[in-house]
Amino acid sequence: MHTPELRALAVVPALVLVILTGVISAAAVFAIRPWFVEHLPETTSSFGRAGESAAGWLLAALLALLGWYLALALAPVFSAPALERMVQVVERRAGAPPRAPLGFWRELGCGLRSVGGALSVALPVYALLWLVGFVFPPATVVTLPLGAFVGALLVAWSLFDYPLTLRGFGFRARLALLRRHFACVAGFGAAFALAFTLPCCAVALLPVGAVAATRLSCQLLFGTPA
Repeated sequence: MHTPELRALAVVPALVLVILTGVISAAAVFAIRPWFVEHLPETTSSFGRAGESAAGWLLAALLALLGWYLALALAPVFSAPALERMVQVVERRAGAPPRAPLGFWRELGCGLRSVGGALSVALPVYALLWLVGFVFPPATVVTLPLGAFVGALLVAWSLFDYPLTLRGFGFRARLALLRRHFACVAGFGAAFALAFTLPCCAVALLPVGAVAATRLSCQLLFGTPA
């Protein structure tokens, strides 16, 4: 992150994650927990009141945990405008050719078609690998690495989505790029897939991945310096 603008934008996904987690956790503790305890069967014993309190806090903890996972899923979505701005800054600094704006709906349609196409390929592959491992368990020594490899390709595909969607690259164009530079894209995806397995890194390193994918796509498409 070489400029103050990029550094500021890079904070957005983590900040969104913290805000979403805080809001959901606060709602669980200060709104849902009292409502839940209030609607429990009335008790007058100290043991019963302690049980009510414990049940309320247990529910709040479970909801906060679910909220954490929900925040992890939603943070990239709400951070998309900041990540797209990062793509624009990196492309400009890399000297990539200017692109005409697609408009919100064309960008959305392009991104959705790309995601749908990737899932239409990946999900049957995962289902087949699971079925082979279920029917013949020793095959997991092969199916597990293959599943991890498919996961690395999906990570690369999702990170390349930021620069390629803004340039209007559809599913077929992205697939052609993947075939032409398969080793490079697979290695890129494997590195980030490994990093994303660490707690919170899937969000914290998302800006780094978007910047890296933009620089790499500019190099592969336009021959700009890495």
